[in-house]
Amino acid sequence: MRKTVIILLVLQSFLLNAQEPPKMLKYDAKNAANLFYYQIDEIPKKIKVKKEALKKITTKELRAYNSKIKNISFLNFQKLRELQTLVNSIGEQSRTNPDLSRKLRKNIEIVILPIRDSVTKFEEKLNDAFKVALSKKQYKKWIKYQKNVKRELLPKRPRNRSARPPTNGMGRRRGGGRRNSGF
Repeated sequence: MRKTVIILLVLQSFLLNAQEPPKMLKYDAKNAANLFYYQIDEIPKKIKVKKEALKKITTKELRAYNSKIKNISFLNFQKLRELQTLVNSIGEQSRTNPDLSRKLRKNIEIVILPIRDSVTKFEEKLNDAFKVALSKKQYKKWIKYQKNVKRELLPKRPRNRSARPPTNGMGRRRGGGRRNSGF
C-alpha cells in the first residue's frame, strides 16, 4: 500500500514538473523599433548635471529628440499596430509552421528595420550633441542610462516556477570559514 502511494506521488511530481514550452510573449512593435521617449526632467538628475546652462542644453536636445521620435511614431502608427496584432495573433502558430515563421519574420524586418534605423540616426545625433556639451563622466553616465532604458524595452522571459534557479557555485561553499588564519 505504501509503495503504491509513494509511486503515485513520484509519478505525479514528474508529471507536474514536466517541462512545457514557454508561452508566447506579448509582442510590442514600438519596443522592437526602439520607439521611446526620454523623461526630460529625470535625465539631468541621473547624469548629475549641476549647471543651469547645461541643464538647458540637455533639455533642449532631449525635447528635439522626443519630437522627432513622436513624428516617426505618428507616421508609422498604423504599420506598427497592424504588425503587433498580426504577431500576437499568429505567434503560437508560427512555432509549429516554419513557413509561417519565415513570413512573419520577413514582415517584421520590412516594417521594423527602417524605423529602427531612423531612430538610431537621431540617437547618434543626440549622443554627439551630448558628447560635446557634457563632461566625460556625465557622458559616460548618459550612455549607461541610455543602455539601461533600451534593456528595459526588451521582452522579459517568463520564469518557469518548477525549474530551479541557476546556481553559480555560491551556495556550495565548504570550508568552515577559517581560511588564511595562520594555522
